[in-house]
Amino acid sequence: MKKLAYLLALLPLAACQKTESVAPQTPAEFASAAEAKAYFYTLDDQHNRAMVAKDSAFFVKYYGAPYYNCTPNNELNNKAAEIKTLIHGPWLTVERMAPQFDIFAYTGDLATMTVTKRIKVRTPAGDSFIYVRRSIIFQKGETQWQAISGQGTYVSTTYVGQ
Repeated sequence: MKKLAYLLALLPLAACQKTESVAPQTPAEFASAAEAKAYFYTLDDQHNRAMVAKDSAFFVKYYGAPYYNCTPNNELNNKAAEIKTLIHGPWLTVERMAPQFDIFAYTGDLATMTVTKRIKVRTPAGDSFIYVRRSIIFQKGETQWQAISGQGTYVSTTYVGQ
């Protein structure tokens, strides 16, 4: 009788077991360069929010295993070092600006974008802004697009164009 009661108690657990496997997702395909650009700009918006929220899970998924970034401070970060930098930064806001200077290119399995970002940071002297020209290269993997390389350069707030 005890065996029967034990088996009956386990029956609901057995009913909840999933036996079907989940098929891997395929990365987004784009009908046009404009569609690809919209996708990567949305991804960049998510990146900006993840910096402020200090969302390490986003960066683990976003950056590919061979990711390297040259920081504005002339440091070469691998994926782990870049994530550590981003989640420990004093970021208050991160936003794209000056879209007239943006560069975007897309081929079937590679995309690159270069944008200018205005980052509000908290310092011991008070809040201030830094401006960074950010380039990032994405590669289509088996399950998603991931960033594989990046570079940030501090830029002056003085306009020098025509």
